[in-house]
Amino acid sequence: MQIARKFATITFLLYHVNLTFKKTIMKKLLIAFLISTTGFLNAQQMAFNFVEITAKENSQDKIAELFDEFFGERERKSGGVFLERLRHGREDGRTHRIVFLWELDNGGWVTMPSEAEGDAFWRGIRNHVESWGSARAGRIMNLHPGDTEKYPTIHIWDIKSGDPKAFAAAQVELVNNSNGAFDGRTVAFGTYDVNKPNGATHWALVAGEDLNDHMSLYQELQTTHSKAFYKYIEDRGEAVQIHDFIVERLKTYQ
Repeated sequence: MQIARKFATITFLLYHVNLTFKKTIMKKLLIAFLISTTGFLNAQQMAFNFVEITAKENSQDKIAELFDEFFGERERKSGGVFLERLRHGREDGRTHRIVFLWELDNGGWVTMPSEAEGDAFWRGIRNHVESWGSARAGRIMNLHPGDTEKYPTIHIWDIKSGDPKAFAAAQVELVNNSNGAFDGRTVAFGTYDVNKPNGATHWALVAGEDLNDHMSLYQELQTTHSKAFYKYIEDRGEAVQIHDFIVERLKTYQ
């Protein structure tokens, strides 16, 4: 009887030691998985940072030349750099904006330019800039990539989104169910995380050839593809428009 009790006690202890060991191993594996998953998600998550400027009169070509010289042959780890001209809806006399795009935790150069090269570039830019405006940063939550050479004109809406996940899902569904209306066009949705413009929390954009092409797209969506368009309006949730504007992509370095 005593032997049986001792055997049962030993079995019980071994079971709990084994269970504790398994729990410890599983906990460590779970932590490792979460760390690796977080790193993976960050590596895939695109972010942006841009600054608006007021260029001196007739200086656009000179600024573009400086961009070509500095960014043209340099390889970045991810993302890209864009020089854009502000058009309809621009504020405070701003004329252009400089946009940096990168994967979180994977930004910067493959080969870092020297400090002297960087200083020379920004000194050249400052010589052609009358004043500097706001800088803002955020993330891209949804992206339907397009041909920026064919469609360089981008219409951007700054909004307050009540349900960002619903907005992103509705945008994807609209693109997929509009019978090719968005083929070749960049369509995107994302957040403002730093220096939100007039309280806007998010932004949405679509690219086109020019102003007329944008108007033609909106006409097509509201007539030929009205079912998909108004379903998008309904499904995206509350979205309050704060401001909208158009930019023209002048230079792309990716």
